[in-house]
Amino acid sequence: MLRHQPQRGAIALLLLMVVGLGVAGAILAGFSRHALDLYREQQTQNALNQAKQMILADALSKRGNAFVRPGEFFCPDRDAPSTAGYGQSGQGIGNPACIAAATRMGRIPWQSYVSEELRDSSGEPLWMAVVDNFQERRTTPLNSDTAPASWFQAAANNGSQPLSSAADPVVAVILAPGAALSGQNRSSAAQQTNPNNYFECNRTTLTGACLAAPNNYANYDPSQGRFLDGPRRDASNNPTLNDRLVVIRRSELLVPLERRAAKEYQQLFELWATQVGSKRLLPIPANPFDVGLPFPAKADDAGCTQAGVATLLPSSCVPDPTICRGRPPRSIELTGVGLPASAAYLANPINQPASMPSLAVWQGVLTKYDWLYRNRWEQLFFYTVANTPSCALPSVQLRNLQLPANLGRIDSVMIGAGVAMGTQLRASALDRALLSHYLESVTSYVAAPDINRLAWDAVPPQINQYAKMQRTDLGNDHLYYRHIPIAPSAPISVWGYAAKESP
Repeated sequence: MLRHQPQRGAIALLLLMVVGLGVAGAILAGFSRHALDLYREQQTQNALNQAKQMILADALSKRGNAFVRPGEFFCPDRDAPSTAGYGQSGQGIGNPACIAAATRMGRIPWQSYVSEELRDSSGEPLWMAVVDNFQERRTTPLNSDTAPASWFQAAANNGSQPLSSAADPVVAVILAPGAALSGQNRSSAAQQTNPNNYFECNRTTLTGACLAAPNNYANYDPSQGRFLDGPRRDASNNPTLNDRLVVIRRSELLVPLERRAAKEYQQLFELWATQVGSKRLLPIPANPFDVGLPFPAKADDAGCTQAGVATLLPSSCVPDPTICRGRPPRSIELTGVGLPASAAYLANPINQPASMPSLAVWQGVLTKYDWLYRNRWEQLFFYTVANTPSCALPSVQLRNLQLPANLGRIDSVMIGAGVAMGTQLRASALDRALLSHYLESVTSYVAAPDINRLAWDAVPPQINQYAKMQRTDLGNDHLYYRHIPIAPSAPISVWGYAAKESP
């Protein structure tokens, strides 16, 4: 009997090895599945992030004209794959605007974006939803005051992790539908354009009811405007919601758009100073320090405070030599002060540079700025100029910032107001005439916290002095200033930017 013991030991060892290999195989298989899941998740996330960058960059770089507003998004594609209009915005070029909520959700119109078709790891094309007033083919002004009837909201982790806030809501959502879950059919053209076959609501089981408020998220219903990033799983770890999403918040769109508006205002001011400033059509006293910039417009000018689409009248929101603080004037399109302005912002031949081969070419240079007027950006900026008949001082003074070492003198300041905060109201003409409804107190400048917002609401404590926001200030105002450096010797104007410091 003893001679069988070595054999039994060998068999036991062999069995142990088999069991060990099985356990190792199971562990390796688990690792492989986990690695594959991570790889697929990363694929989807990369596609979502790429889509966000593309959509945001396109909105911010749109060139304004009579039919396009910088900051707007293409209408989502509502055509089924393999149909004639697939990949284009809406239901093909020339169709009505996507005004109804159902028409503001669809696949990303990759042809309109001149892009490849972006897909998630399941092979499904990405979708998008756009909040009202931020879609294309609208004629209402788009600026920092633009708002829909209701914003989008978004969350993750079954609703416990907010992806937006009341102070910074969502203007667009980009969604990856993932593989079809039970009950979703994506075969026919009608099924392929129905969001219910691609997206889910927040529920604890696949066949259960959608949860009620405050956890009522439904990714297929843009009219509800509440989106949930997945995955959401039941007690058995089965997915009840497998949508993934990224959002574009209001600040991600409007903060850089307002900066673009400020930069293009500055470019237009410089054109004015070069072409008109030396031959002003309004009589002013001789002033060796005159910088030639357009005078501000009165803050309560009816043309500066009107709602909706701007009316282009020659007497509307014009430069006023009797003030030194106000709004960027609307009629500085180099037509010449007091000359009629038209929807095309016709260029005045008197102001045409010698370098321009024709009036049409000069007009083409100027019309790139007309989006500022059509979208009412003058309401979002405070503007002051030194050395006007009413403010004959050598320069503007700034507080709360380190100025350039080669600074000569500051002759103009702009302050971008950003979105309304706190109790600020901008609904009526009276609201829009009050600077306190645009600029906030600079509490970090203890000597005069209201140094900015008193500039036209009341006599400022010190004329033509302004302060930059610090990180401790609750406002969202951004300050820009024009100065003439000490060197080089030839006076060349430079615009500086003094952003509010991050908290």
